[in-house]
Amino acid sequence: MTESGRRWRIVVDQDRCIGSGVCVGDLPHRFRIVDDRSHPVDVEIGADEEVLAAADSCPREAIRVVDVATGEVLAPLE
Repeated sequence: MTESGRRWRIVVDQDRCIGSGVCVGDLPHRFRIVDDRSHPVDVEIGADEEVLAAADSCPREAIRVVDVATGEVLAPLE
């Protein structure tokens, strides 16, 4: 599901990521494993609620989703 007009940035903290692949398994069109770590396929995307769920399911909370316009951190959920 996308929200028209909103842009989000996906950031994966490479120091926290353990390369479990949960995000890739959930959203292979949004994440990939490179050198045993997760990386976003596209750093900036249209708003996509599924990415929030993937960030929330990361075992190391290494995925951060930020609203480009406001700078608000949308995930991980606290």
